[in-house]
Amino acid sequence: MEELTKCTGEDCLLKYECHRFTKIDYHKEEVFFVIPPFNYKIETCQYIWNDNAEELFKGLKRLSKPTN
Repeated sequence: MEELTKCTGEDCLLKYECHRFTKIDYHKEEVFFVIPPFNYKIETCQYIWNDNAEELFKGLKRLSKPTN
């Protein structure tokens, strides 16, 4: 999950469900969003990466592998 842009989760209602916040490795240099992308008007984040997103990503990665 190294290539995942991390998030500080400031004022985010979903931060404890999101791997962008919960999987931060403080011993490595990582890329962060400059401004947390949480949308307060609709109370969601288009960049949330939780267990559902992780499974979808793995499925897409598996489907996109060459078959030959």
